[in-house]
Amino acid sequence: MSFLSDDHFLRQELPKFRSAIAALFFFSSIITILFLIPSIYMYQVFERVMQSRNMSTLLFLTMIVAALTVIWTALEHIRTRVLGEMANSLDESISTRAFDAVNRQTKVLSADARTMVIQDLNIIRDFVSGSLPVQFMDLCFVPLIILAVFLFHPVMGAALLALSVVVVGLSFWTQRAARHEIKRSLTASTRANEFARSVMASSEASRAMGMMPSLTGRWRDQVRGALGWQEAATHRATLPSSLLKYIRHLYTPIMLCVGVLLFLAEQVGPGVVFAAVMVVGRAIQPVDAIANNWRSFWSAQMSIDRIDRLLREAGPSRVKVTLPVPDGPLQVSRIVATPSDRDNIILTDVSFVVNPGSITAVVGSSGAGKSSLAKVLVGAWSVRKGTITLDGHDLTHWDQDQLGRHIGYVPQDVVLLPGTLAENIARFDPLGGETDRKIIEAVKIAGIQDIVSKLPDGLNTKIGPNGHTLSGGQRQRVALARAVYGDPQLVVLDEPNSNLDAIGEKGLAETLEILRDRGAIVILVTHRLNMLSYCDHVLVMNSGTVHAFGPRDAVVSRLSLGQPVRQIGQQNSASSQSGSTAA
Repeated sequence: MSFLSDDHFLRQELPKFRSAIAALFFFSSIITILFLIPSIYMYQVFERVMQSRNMSTLLFLTMIVAALTVIWTALEHIRTRVLGEMANSLDESISTRAFDAVNRQTKVLSADARTMVIQDLNIIRDFVSGSLPVQFMDLCFVPLIILAVFLFHPVMGAALLALSVVVVGLSFWTQRAARHEIKRSLTASTRANEFARSVMASSEASRAMGMMPSLTGRWRDQVRGALGWQEAATHRATLPSSLLKYIRHLYTPIMLCVGVLLFLAEQVGPGVVFAAVMVVGRAIQPVDAIANNWRSFWSAQMSIDRIDRLLREAGPSRVKVTLPVPDGPLQVSRIVATPSDRDNIILTDVSFVVNPGSITAVVGSSGAGKSSLAKVLVGAWSVRKGTITLDGHDLTHWDQDQLGRHIGYVPQDVVLLPGTLAENIARFDPLGGETDRKIIEAVKIAGIQDIVSKLPDGLNTKIGPNGHTLSGGQRQRVALARAVYGDPQLVVLDEPNSNLDAIGEKGLAETLEILRDRGAIVILVTHRLNMLSYCDHVLVMNSGTVHAFGPRDAVVSRLSLGQPVRQIGQQNSASSQSGSTAA
Protein backbone atom coordinates (compact mmCIF):
# COMPACT_ATOMS: atom_id res chain seq x y z
CA MET A 1 0.00 0.00 0.00
CA SER A 2 1.46 3.33 -1.05
CA PHE A 3 2.29 5.86 1.64
CA LEU A 4 0.79 8.49 -0.67
CA SER A 5 -2.75 7.04 -0.70
CA ASP A 6 -5.25 9.32 0.99
CA ASP A 7 -6.45 6.68 3.46
CA HIS A 8 -2.99 5.56 4.59
CA PHE A 9 -2.63 6.21 8.31
CA LEU A 10 0.73 7.97 7.83
CA ARG A 11 -0.83 10.31 5.26
CA GLN A 12 -3.47 11.15 7.87
CA GLU A 13 -0.98 11.55 10.72
CA LEU A 14 1.78 13.54 9.00
CA PRO A 15 -0.18 16.82 8.70
CA LYS A 16 -0.09 17.00 12.50
CA PHE A 17 3.70 17.23 12.28
CA ARG A 18 3.90 19.68 9.38
CA SER A 19 5.55 22.42 11.43
CA ALA A 20 7.95 19.95 13.09
CA ILE A 21 8.98 18.51 9.70
CA ALA A 22 9.53 22.01 8.30
CA ALA A 23 11.68 22.85 11.33
CA LEU A 24 13.68 19.64 10.85
CA PHE A 25 14.45 20.47 7.23
CA PHE A 26 15.39 24.02 8.20
CA PHE A 27 17.72 22.73 10.91
CA SER A 28 19.20 20.22 8.44
CA SER A 29 19.94 22.97 5.92
CA ILE A 30 21.69 25.08 8.58
CA ILE A 31 23.61 22.03 9.85
CA THR A 32 24.75 21.29 6.29
CA ILE A 33 26.05 24.83 5.92
CA LEU A 34 27.73 24.67 9.32
CA PHE A 35 29.42 21.43 8.28
CA LEU A 36 31.48 23.57 5.93
CA ILE A 37 33.08 25.31 8.93
CA PRO A 38 36.10 22.97 9.24
CA SER A 39 36.77 23.22 5.50
CA ILE A 40 36.50 27.00 5.46
CA TYR A 41 38.64 27.17 8.60
CA MET A 42 41.33 25.05 6.94
CA TYR A 43 41.15 27.17 3.81
CA GLN A 44 41.58 30.38 5.82
CA VAL A 45 44.46 28.91 7.81
CA PHE A 46 46.30 27.78 4.68
CA GLU A 47 45.62 30.84 2.57
CA ARG A 48 45.83 33.60 5.20
CA VAL A 49 47.36 32.56 8.51
CA MET A 50 50.19 30.45 7.16
CA GLN A 51 50.99 33.13 4.62
CA SER A 52 50.79 36.11 6.97
CA ARG A 53 51.89 34.27 10.16
CA ASN A 54 49.42 36.48 12.04
CA MET A 55 48.54 34.95 15.43
CA SER A 56 45.66 37.34 15.99
CA THR A 57 43.97 36.19 12.78
CA LEU A 58 44.36 32.54 13.83
CA LEU A 59 42.91 33.29 17.29
CA PHE A 60 40.00 35.24 15.85
CA LEU A 61 39.20 32.51 13.30
CA THR A 62 39.39 29.82 16.02
CA MET A 63 36.99 31.75 18.26
CA ILE A 64 34.50 32.10 15.41
CA VAL A 65 34.74 28.38 14.61
CA ALA A 66 34.24 27.48 18.29
CA ALA A 67 31.13 29.66 18.54
CA LEU A 68 29.62 28.31 15.33
CA THR A 69 30.37 24.75 16.42
CA VAL A 70 28.31 25.35 19.58
CA ILE A 71 25.38 26.31 17.36
CA TRP A 72 26.06 23.30 15.13
CA THR A 73 26.03 20.90 18.09
CA ALA A 74 22.92 22.50 19.58
CA LEU A 75 21.00 22.19 16.31
CA GLU A 76 21.92 18.52 15.99
CA HIS A 77 20.71 17.95 19.56
CA ILE A 78 17.48 19.83 18.87
CA ARG A 79 16.90 17.84 15.69
CA THR A 80 17.33 14.58 17.59
CA ARG A 81 14.93 15.76 20.31
CA VAL A 82 12.31 16.82 17.76
CA LEU A 83 12.49 13.43 16.04
CA GLY A 84 12.13 11.70 19.40
CA GLU A 85 9.08 13.77 20.30
CA MET A 86 7.58 13.10 16.87
CA ALA A 87 8.12 9.37 17.34
CA ASN A 88 6.47 9.43 20.77
CA SER A 89 3.57 11.53 19.52
CA LEU A 90 3.01 9.25 16.53
CA ASP A 91 3.13 6.23 18.82
CA GLU A 92 0.64 7.88 21.17
CA SER A 93 -1.69 8.50 18.25
CA ILE A 94 -1.67 5.04 16.66
CA SER A 95 -0.68 2.59 19.41
CA THR A 96 -4.02 2.73 21.24
CA ARG A 97 -5.94 2.15 18.02
CA ALA A 98 -3.60 -0.63 16.91
CA PHE A 99 -3.65 -2.40 20.29
CA ASP A 100 -7.43 -2.18 20.42
CA ALA A 101 -7.84 -3.37 16.82
CA VAL A 102 -5.50 -6.35 17.14
CA ASN A 103 -7.38 -7.60 20.20
CA ARG A 104 -10.74 -7.36 18.48
CA GLN A 105 -11.96 -9.36 15.51
CA THR A 106 -9.65 -9.13 12.53
CA LYS A 107 -9.41 -11.15 9.33
CA VAL A 108 -6.96 -9.04 7.38
CA LEU A 109 -3.95 -10.25 9.39
CA SER A 110 -2.95 -13.81 10.13
CA ALA A 111 -2.44 -15.00 13.70
CA ASP A 112 1.35 -14.69 13.24
CA ALA A 113 1.02 -11.15 11.89
CA ARG A 114 -1.19 -10.08 14.81
CA THR A 115 1.44 -11.19 17.29
CA MET A 116 3.91 -8.86 15.57
CA VAL A 117 1.82 -5.72 15.90
CA ILE A 118 3.25 -4.59 19.25
CA GLN A 119 6.74 -5.23 17.92
CA ASP A 120 5.78 -3.27 14.80
CA LEU A 121 4.83 -0.27 16.92
CA ASN A 122 8.26 -0.37 18.57
CA ILE A 123 9.99 -0.69 15.20
CA ILE A 124 8.13 2.33 13.79
CA ARG A 125 8.86 4.43 16.87
CA ASP A 126 12.55 3.49 16.86
CA PHE A 127 12.80 4.15 13.11
CA VAL A 128 11.30 7.65 13.34
CA SER A 129 13.54 8.58 16.29
CA GLY A 130 16.62 6.87 14.80
CA SER A 131 19.41 8.04 12.57
CA LEU A 132 18.01 6.99 9.19
CA PRO A 133 15.49 9.89 8.87
CA VAL A 134 18.34 12.24 9.72
CA GLN A 135 20.44 10.73 6.94
CA PHE A 136 17.56 11.09 4.46
CA MET A 137 17.24 14.78 5.37
CA ASP A 138 21.00 15.29 5.09
CA LEU A 139 20.89 13.58 1.68
CA CYS A 140 18.43 16.23 0.50
CA PHE A 141 21.04 18.93 1.20
CA VAL A 142 24.04 17.21 -0.37
CA PRO A 143 23.58 19.60 -3.36
CA LEU A 144 24.59 22.43 -1.00
CA ILE A 145 27.88 20.65 -0.36
CA ILE A 146 28.41 20.11 -4.08
CA LEU A 147 27.61 23.79 -4.72
CA ALA A 148 30.22 24.81 -2.14
CA VAL A 149 32.83 22.69 -3.92
CA PHE A 150 31.82 24.29 -7.22
CA LEU A 151 32.64 27.63 -5.61
CA PHE A 152 36.11 26.31 -4.80
CA HIS A 153 36.55 25.31 -8.46
CA PRO A 154 34.08 24.10 -11.14
CA VAL A 155 36.21 21.07 -12.02
CA MET A 156 36.28 19.89 -8.41
CA GLY A 157 32.54 20.47 -8.13
CA ALA A 158 31.91 18.48 -11.30
CA ALA A 159 34.06 15.61 -10.00
CA LEU A 160 32.19 15.52 -6.69
CA LEU A 161 28.83 15.66 -8.51
CA ALA A 162 29.77 12.75 -10.76
CA LEU A 163 30.97 10.66 -7.82
CA SER A 164 27.80 11.44 -5.84
CA VAL A 165 25.55 10.41 -8.73
CA VAL A 166 27.45 7.14 -9.13
CA VAL A 167 27.29 6.37 -5.39
CA VAL A 168 23.56 7.15 -5.13
CA GLY A 169 22.85 5.01 -8.20
CA LEU A 170 24.84 2.08 -6.82
CA SER A 171 23.12 2.44 -3.47
CA PHE A 172 19.64 2.16 -5.02
CA TRP A 173 20.82 -0.71 -7.20
CA THR A 174 22.00 -2.52 -4.07
CA GLN A 175 18.71 -2.18 -2.24
CA ARG A 176 16.57 -3.12 -5.24
CA ALA A 177 18.68 -6.18 -5.99
CA ALA A 178 18.15 -7.64 -2.50
CA ARG A 179 14.79 -6.16 -1.56
CA HIS A 180 12.77 -9.37 -1.92
CA GLU A 181 15.29 -11.52 -0.04
CA ILE A 182 15.63 -8.99 2.79
CA LYS A 183 11.87 -8.96 3.33
CA ARG A 184 11.73 -12.76 3.34
CA SER A 185 14.60 -12.84 5.83
CA LEU A 186 12.83 -10.39 8.14
CA THR A 187 9.58 -12.38 7.98
CA ALA A 188 11.34 -15.68 8.67
CA SER A 189 13.29 -14.17 11.55
CA THR A 190 10.09 -12.82 13.12
CA ARG A 191 8.42 -16.22 12.87
CA ALA A 192 11.42 -17.89 14.47
CA ASN A 193 11.25 -15.42 17.37
CA GLU A 194 7.52 -16.01 17.79
CA PHE A 195 8.06 -19.78 17.81
CA ALA A 196 10.76 -19.35 20.46
CA ARG A 197 8.39 -17.30 22.64
CA SER A 198 5.69 -19.98 22.31
CA VAL A 199 8.14 -22.70 23.32
CA MET A 200 9.29 -20.70 26.34
CA ALA A 201 5.68 -20.19 27.42
CA SER A 202 5.15 -23.97 27.53
CA SER A 203 8.68 -25.02 28.48
CA GLU A 204 7.64 -26.96 31.60
CA ALA A 205 5.36 -29.34 29.73
CA SER A 206 7.81 -29.56 26.84
CA ARG A 207 10.68 -30.57 29.13
CA ALA A 208 8.51 -33.06 30.98
CA MET A 209 7.53 -34.83 27.76
CA GLY A 210 11.01 -34.79 26.24
CA MET A 211 10.02 -32.41 23.46
CA MET A 212 12.91 -29.98 23.82
CA PRO A 213 15.31 -31.63 21.32
CA SER A 214 12.64 -31.63 18.61
CA LEU A 215 11.52 -28.08 19.42
CA THR A 216 15.10 -26.85 19.45
CA GLY A 217 15.65 -28.47 16.07
CA ARG A 218 12.50 -26.85 14.69
CA TRP A 219 13.60 -23.45 15.97
CA ARG A 220 17.08 -23.86 14.49
CA ASP A 221 15.52 -24.80 11.12
CA GLN A 222 13.52 -21.57 11.18
CA VAL A 223 16.60 -19.56 12.12
CA ARG A 224 18.55 -21.24 9.31
CA GLY A 225 15.77 -20.28 6.92
CA ALA A 226 16.06 -16.63 7.98
CA LEU A 227 19.84 -16.74 7.67
CA GLY A 228 19.50 -18.43 4.29
CA TRP A 229 17.39 -15.59 2.94
CA GLN A 230 19.83 -13.10 4.43
CA GLU A 231 22.71 -14.88 2.69
CA ALA A 232 20.72 -14.87 -0.56
CA ALA A 233 20.23 -11.12 -0.17
CA THR A 234 23.95 -10.66 0.35
CA HIS A 235 24.70 -12.80 -2.72
CA ARG A 236 22.32 -10.88 -5.00
CA ALA A 237 23.74 -7.55 -3.86
CA THR A 238 27.38 -8.63 -4.14
CA LEU A 239 28.14 -6.83 -7.41
CA PRO A 240 26.54 -3.44 -6.71
CA SER A 241 27.68 -3.40 -3.07
CA SER A 242 31.24 -4.27 -4.08
CA LEU A 243 31.26 -1.49 -6.67
CA LEU A 244 29.81 0.86 -4.06
CA LYS A 245 32.57 0.03 -1.59
CA TYR A 246 35.19 0.43 -4.30
CA ILE A 247 33.94 3.89 -5.30
CA ARG A 248 33.58 4.86 -1.64
CA HIS A 249 37.23 3.99 -0.98
CA LEU A 250 38.31 6.01 -4.03
CA TYR A 251 36.26 9.06 -3.08
CA THR A 252 39.03 10.90 -1.25
CA PRO A 253 41.91 9.83 -3.57
CA ILE A 254 39.95 10.95 -6.66
CA MET A 255 39.10 14.32 -5.18
CA LEU A 256 42.66 14.76 -3.92
CA CYS A 257 44.03 13.85 -7.37
CA VAL A 258 41.76 16.39 -9.07
CA GLY A 259 42.72 19.04 -6.53
CA VAL A 260 46.45 18.39 -6.91
CA LEU A 261 46.17 18.54 -10.71
CA LEU A 262 44.48 21.92 -10.40
CA PHE A 263 47.17 23.02 -7.93
CA LEU A 264 49.92 21.97 -10.33
CA ALA A 265 48.13 23.91 -13.02
CA GLU A 266 48.23 26.88 -10.61
CA GLN A 267 44.45 27.22 -10.65
CA VAL A 268 43.90 26.67 -6.90
CA GLY A 269 45.96 26.98 -3.77
CA PRO A 270 46.73 24.17 -1.29
CA GLY A 271 44.04 25.43 1.09
CA VAL A 272 41.34 24.86 -1.54
CA VAL A 273 42.59 21.33 -2.18
CA PHE A 274 42.48 20.26 1.46
CA ALA A 275 39.23 22.10 2.15
CA ALA A 276 37.50 20.39 -0.78
CA VAL A 277 38.79 16.97 0.31
CA MET A 278 37.39 17.51 3.80
CA VAL A 279 33.95 18.35 2.38
CA VAL A 280 33.84 15.03 0.54
CA GLY A 281 33.10 13.20 3.80
CA ARG A 282 29.93 15.21 4.33
CA ALA A 283 28.70 14.45 0.82
CA ILE A 284 29.23 10.71 1.13
CA GLN A 285 28.13 10.27 4.77
CA PRO A 286 24.31 10.18 4.28
CA VAL A 287 24.55 8.01 1.16
CA ASP A 288 26.88 5.62 2.98
CA ALA A 289 24.61 5.45 6.05
CA ILE A 290 21.48 4.83 3.98
CA ALA A 291 23.18 2.15 1.89
CA ASN A 292 24.20 0.30 5.05
CA ASN A 293 20.74 0.49 6.66
CA TRP A 294 18.34 -0.64 3.96
CA ARG A 295 17.43 -3.61 6.17
CA SER A 296 16.13 -1.20 8.83
CA PHE A 297 14.21 0.69 6.16
CA TRP A 298 12.49 -2.44 4.83
CA SER A 299 11.75 -3.64 8.35
CA ALA A 300 10.03 -0.33 9.11
CA GLN A 301 8.13 -0.43 5.82
CA MET A 302 6.81 -3.94 6.55
CA SER A 303 5.74 -2.85 10.02
CA ILE A 304 4.01 0.25 8.65
CA ASP A 305 2.20 -1.90 6.08
CA ARG A 306 0.89 -4.32 8.72
CA ILE A 307 -0.27 -1.49 10.97
CA ASP A 308 -1.98 0.22 8.03
CA ARG A 309 -3.86 -2.95 7.02
CA LEU A 310 -4.95 -3.45 10.62
CA LEU A 311 -6.17 0.13 11.09
CA ARG A 312 -7.81 0.12 7.67
CA GLU A 313 -9.88 -2.95 8.60
CA ALA A 314 -10.77 -1.55 12.01
CA GLY A 315 -11.88 1.72 10.44
CA PRO A 316 -12.62 4.90 12.38
CA SER A 317 -14.21 4.44 15.77
CA ARG A 318 -17.99 4.82 15.66
CA VAL A 319 -19.90 6.27 18.57
CA LYS A 320 -23.03 4.22 19.21
CA VAL A 321 -26.08 5.12 21.25
CA THR A 322 -25.83 3.89 24.83
CA LEU A 323 -28.55 1.28 25.22
CA PRO A 324 -30.32 0.68 28.55
CA VAL A 325 -29.33 -2.11 30.91
CA PRO A 326 -30.85 -5.25 29.39
CA ASP A 327 -33.50 -7.13 31.36
CA GLY A 328 -35.17 -9.13 28.60
CA PRO A 329 -34.57 -12.53 27.04
CA LEU A 330 -31.65 -13.82 24.98
CA GLN A 331 -32.92 -14.76 21.53
CA VAL A 332 -30.75 -16.69 19.08
CA SER A 333 -32.29 -16.96 15.62
CA ARG A 334 -30.86 -19.25 12.94
CA ILE A 335 -27.28 -18.16 13.31
CA VAL A 336 -24.43 -19.33 11.14
CA ALA A 337 -20.99 -18.58 12.59
CA THR A 338 -17.31 -19.00 11.76
CA PRO A 339 -14.15 -18.46 13.81
CA SER A 340 -12.87 -14.90 13.88
CA ASP A 341 -9.82 -15.66 11.70
CA ARG A 342 -11.17 -18.41 9.42
CA ASP A 343 -14.03 -19.05 7.02
CA ASN A 344 -15.00 -22.62 7.89
CA ILE A 345 -18.54 -22.79 9.29
CA ILE A 346 -18.73 -24.05 12.88
CA LEU A 347 -22.36 -23.33 13.80
CA THR A 348 -25.31 -23.82 11.46
CA ASP A 349 -28.96 -22.82 11.93
CA VAL A 350 -28.79 -22.51 15.73
CA SER A 351 -31.94 -21.10 17.36
CA PHE A 352 -33.22 -20.91 20.94
CA VAL A 353 -34.64 -18.44 23.49
CA VAL A 354 -33.61 -18.10 27.14
CA ASN A 355 -35.50 -15.90 29.59
CA PRO A 356 -33.99 -13.98 32.51
CA GLY A 357 -33.71 -15.85 35.79
CA SER A 358 -33.00 -19.22 34.17
CA ILE A 359 -30.01 -21.50 33.70
CA THR A 360 -29.50 -23.34 30.43
CA ALA A 361 -27.02 -26.22 30.17
CA VAL A 362 -25.29 -26.73 26.82
CA VAL A 363 -24.15 -30.32 26.37
CA GLY A 364 -22.84 -32.46 23.56
CA SER A 365 -19.90 -34.51 22.44
CA SER A 366 -16.45 -33.07 21.82
CA GLY A 367 -16.43 -30.92 18.71
CA ALA A 368 -20.21 -30.46 18.77
CA GLY A 369 -19.84 -26.65 18.86
CA LYS A 370 -20.49 -25.93 22.54
CA SER A 371 -17.48 -23.65 23.11
CA SER A 372 -18.03 -22.05 19.71
CA LEU A 373 -21.57 -21.18 20.73
CA ALA A 374 -20.28 -19.65 23.96
CA LYS A 375 -17.86 -17.44 22.02
CA VAL A 376 -20.61 -16.33 19.66
CA LEU A 377 -22.97 -15.48 22.51
CA VAL A 378 -20.46 -13.15 24.16
CA GLY A 379 -19.49 -11.50 20.86
CA ALA A 380 -15.99 -12.97 20.65
CA TRP A 381 -16.91 -14.45 17.26
CA SER A 382 -19.12 -12.67 14.75
CA VAL A 383 -22.29 -14.07 13.22
CA ARG A 384 -22.26 -14.60 9.48
CA LYS A 385 -26.04 -15.11 9.23
CA GLY A 386 -28.92 -14.86 11.67
CA THR A 387 -29.30 -12.67 14.73
CA ILE A 388 -28.58 -12.68 18.44
CA THR A 389 -30.60 -10.22 20.50
CA LEU A 390 -30.46 -9.35 24.17
CA ASP A 391 -33.55 -7.59 25.51
CA GLY A 392 -34.66 -7.01 21.92
CA HIS A 393 -31.41 -5.33 20.80
CA ASP A 394 -29.12 -7.08 18.32
CA LEU A 395 -25.64 -7.55 19.76
CA THR A 396 -24.17 -5.68 16.77
CA HIS A 397 -26.17 -2.60 17.76
CA TRP A 398 -24.27 -2.32 21.01
CA ASP A 399 -20.96 -0.68 21.55
CA GLN A 400 -18.83 -3.74 22.30
CA ASP A 401 -17.27 -2.25 25.42
CA GLN A 402 -20.65 -1.16 26.79
CA LEU A 403 -22.15 -4.58 26.06
CA GLY A 404 -19.23 -6.22 27.83
CA ARG A 405 -20.30 -4.56 31.07
CA HIS A 406 -23.52 -6.61 30.93
CA ILE A 407 -21.78 -9.90 30.11
CA GLY A 408 -19.89 -12.33 32.32
CA TYR A 409 -17.72 -14.96 30.66
CA VAL A 410 -15.56 -17.80 31.90
CA PRO A 411 -13.65 -19.24 28.93
CA GLN A 412 -12.51 -22.83 28.76
CA ASP A 413 -8.86 -21.81 29.04
CA VAL A 414 -8.67 -19.24 31.83
CA VAL A 415 -5.89 -16.67 31.59
CA LEU A 416 -5.39 -14.11 34.36
CA LEU A 417 -3.44 -11.01 33.44
CA PRO A 418 -0.41 -9.63 35.30
CA GLY A 419 -1.72 -7.48 38.12
CA THR A 420 -3.35 -7.89 41.50
CA LEU A 421 -6.15 -10.32 42.22
CA ALA A 422 -8.50 -7.37 42.78
CA GLU A 423 -7.60 -5.84 39.41
CA ASN A 424 -8.32 -9.12 37.62
CA ILE A 425 -11.68 -9.52 39.32
CA ALA A 426 -12.57 -5.86 38.61
CA ARG A 427 -11.69 -6.28 34.93
CA PHE A 428 -8.97 -3.68 35.54
CA ASP A 429 -11.38 -0.90 36.41
CA PRO A 430 -9.68 1.79 38.55
CA LEU A 431 -9.78 0.60 42.15
CA GLY A 432 -11.52 2.49 44.94
CA GLY A 433 -15.04 3.50 45.86
CA GLU A 434 -17.74 1.69 43.90
CA THR A 435 -15.23 -0.65 42.26
CA ASP A 436 -14.07 -1.97 45.63
CA ARG A 437 -17.69 -2.63 46.65
CA LYS A 438 -18.31 -4.58 43.44
CA ILE A 439 -15.15 -6.61 44.01
CA ILE A 440 -16.22 -7.65 47.50
CA GLU A 441 -19.67 -8.55 46.20
CA ALA A 442 -18.20 -10.62 43.34
CA VAL A 443 -15.95 -12.46 45.80
CA LYS A 444 -18.99 -13.36 47.89
CA ILE A 445 -21.13 -14.43 44.92
CA ALA A 446 -18.35 -16.61 43.51
CA GLY A 447 -17.54 -17.96 46.98
CA ILE A 448 -13.78 -17.48 46.73
CA GLN A 449 -13.24 -16.06 50.22
CA ASP A 450 -11.13 -19.14 51.04
CA ILE A 451 -8.77 -18.38 48.15
CA VAL A 452 -8.45 -14.72 49.09
CA SER A 453 -7.77 -15.48 52.76
CA LYS A 454 -4.90 -17.84 51.94
CA LEU A 455 -3.06 -15.45 49.61
CA PRO A 456 -0.14 -13.49 51.11
CA ASP A 457 -1.70 -10.06 50.43
CA GLY A 458 -5.32 -11.06 49.97
CA LEU A 459 -6.99 -9.18 47.15
CA ASN A 460 -3.82 -7.10 46.73
CA THR A 461 -1.72 -10.17 45.89
CA LYS A 462 0.07 -9.82 42.57
CA ILE A 463 -0.49 -12.70 40.19
CA GLY A 464 1.06 -13.49 36.86
CA PRO A 465 4.57 -14.37 35.66
CA ASN A 466 6.30 -12.38 38.42
CA GLY A 467 3.65 -12.86 41.08
CA HIS A 468 1.77 -15.56 42.93
CA THR A 469 0.90 -18.69 40.94
CA LEU A 470 -2.65 -20.00 41.16
CA SER A 471 -3.71 -23.57 40.44
CA GLY A 472 -6.05 -24.38 37.57
CA GLY A 473 -9.02 -24.69 39.91
CA GLN A 474 -8.19 -21.43 41.64
CA ARG A 475 -7.93 -19.63 38.31
CA GLN A 476 -11.36 -20.92 37.31
CA ARG A 477 -12.93 -19.75 40.55
CA VAL A 478 -11.28 -16.31 40.23
CA ALA A 479 -12.52 -16.15 36.62
CA LEU A 480 -16.01 -16.87 37.94
CA ALA A 481 -15.69 -13.89 40.29
CA ARG A 482 -14.57 -11.78 37.35
CA ALA A 483 -17.55 -13.00 35.33
CA VAL A 484 -20.11 -12.01 38.00
CA TYR A 485 -18.42 -8.66 38.73
CA GLY A 486 -20.82 -5.77 38.18
CA ASP A 487 -24.01 -7.90 38.22
CA PRO A 488 -24.06 -8.83 34.50
CA GLN A 489 -27.33 -9.80 32.81
CA LEU A 490 -25.84 -12.54 30.61
CA VAL A 491 -23.35 -14.99 32.14
CA VAL A 492 -21.73 -17.60 29.88
CA LEU A 493 -19.68 -20.29 31.62
CA ASP A 494 -17.63 -22.62 29.42
CA GLU A 495 -16.68 -25.72 31.42
CA PRO A 496 -16.28 -23.68 34.64
CA ASN A 497 -15.88 -26.84 36.74
CA SER A 498 -13.35 -28.74 34.63
CA ASN A 499 -10.67 -28.21 37.30
CA LEU A 500 -12.88 -28.02 40.37
CA ASP A 501 -13.12 -30.53 43.19
CA ALA A 502 -16.33 -31.41 45.02
CA ILE A 503 -16.10 -28.33 47.26
CA GLY A 504 -15.50 -26.10 44.25
CA GLU A 505 -18.49 -27.57 42.42
CA LYS A 506 -20.66 -26.96 45.43
CA GLY A 507 -19.57 -23.33 45.44
CA LEU A 508 -20.31 -23.12 41.70
CA ALA A 509 -23.80 -24.50 42.30
CA GLU A 510 -24.43 -21.86 44.97
CA THR A 511 -23.23 -19.16 42.56
CA LEU A 512 -25.65 -20.42 39.90
CA GLU A 513 -28.52 -20.19 42.38
CA ILE A 514 -27.59 -16.61 43.27
CA LEU A 515 -27.41 -15.62 39.60
CA ARG A 516 -30.81 -17.18 38.95
CA ASP A 517 -32.33 -15.31 41.89
CA ARG A 518 -30.84 -12.04 40.57
CA GLY A 519 -32.60 -12.55 37.24
CA ALA A 520 -29.49 -13.27 35.17
CA ILE A 521 -29.44 -15.38 32.01
CA VAL A 522 -26.94 -18.16 32.61
CA ILE A 523 -25.53 -20.35 29.84
CA LEU A 524 -23.57 -23.28 31.31
CA VAL A 525 -21.43 -25.32 28.91
CA THR A 526 -20.64 -28.57 30.66
CA HIS A 527 -19.83 -32.21 30.11
CA ARG A 528 -20.55 -33.25 33.71
CA LEU A 529 -24.05 -34.61 33.99
CA ASN A 530 -24.36 -33.83 37.68
CA MET A 531 -24.50 -30.10 36.85
CA LEU A 532 -27.79 -30.61 34.97
CA SER A 533 -29.67 -30.84 38.27
CA TYR A 534 -29.04 -27.12 38.78
CA CYS A 535 -30.30 -26.11 35.33
CA ASP A 536 -33.76 -25.21 34.07
CA HIS A 537 -33.22 -26.00 30.39
CA VAL A 538 -30.89 -28.21 28.38
CA LEU A 539 -29.59 -27.49 24.89
CA VAL A 540 -27.93 -30.44 23.15
CA MET A 541 -25.43 -29.60 20.39
CA ASN A 542 -24.43 -32.02 17.65
CA SER A 543 -22.13 -31.17 14.72
CA GLY A 544 -22.70 -27.45 15.14
CA THR A 545 -26.50 -27.63 15.20
CA VAL A 546 -29.17 -27.87 17.90
CA HIS A 547 -30.06 -31.52 18.42
CA ALA A 548 -32.55 -30.84 21.23
CA PHE A 549 -33.66 -27.94 23.39
CA GLY A 550 -36.26 -27.60 26.09
CA PRO A 551 -37.02 -28.02 29.80
CA ARG A 552 -34.47 -30.12 31.62
CA ASP A 553 -36.63 -33.12 32.49
CA ALA A 554 -38.19 -33.29 29.04
CA VAL A 555 -34.84 -33.23 27.23
CA VAL A 556 -33.22 -35.70 29.61
CA SER A 557 -36.18 -38.05 29.29
CA ARG A 558 -36.18 -37.74 25.50
CA LEU A 559 -32.50 -38.60 25.28
CA SER A 560 -32.97 -41.58 27.66
CA LEU A 561 -30.08 -40.66 29.88
CA GLY A 562 -31.13 -43.54 32.08
CA GLN A 563 -32.02 -41.97 35.42
CA PRO A 564 -34.22 -39.18 36.73
CA VAL A 565 -32.34 -35.91 36.63
CA ARG A 566 -32.68 -35.44 40.37
CA GLN A 567 -30.55 -38.54 40.84
CA ILE A 568 -27.97 -37.36 38.34
CA GLY A 569 -26.79 -34.78 40.83
CA GLN A 570 -26.02 -37.60 43.21
CA GLN A 571 -24.78 -39.94 40.51
CA ASN A 572 -21.08 -40.46 40.62
CA SER A 573 -20.43 -37.05 42.14
CA ALA A 574 -17.39 -38.63 43.68
CA SER A 575 -16.74 -41.20 40.96
CA SER A 576 -14.87 -41.18 37.72
CA GLN A 577 -18.05 -41.12 35.66
CA SER A 578 -18.81 -37.54 36.67
CA GLY A 579 -17.00 -36.51 33.50
CA SER A 580 -19.07 -38.65 31.11
CA THR A 581 -20.29 -36.82 28.02
CA ALA A 582 -23.90 -36.18 27.14
CA ALA A 583 -24.82 -37.90 23.94
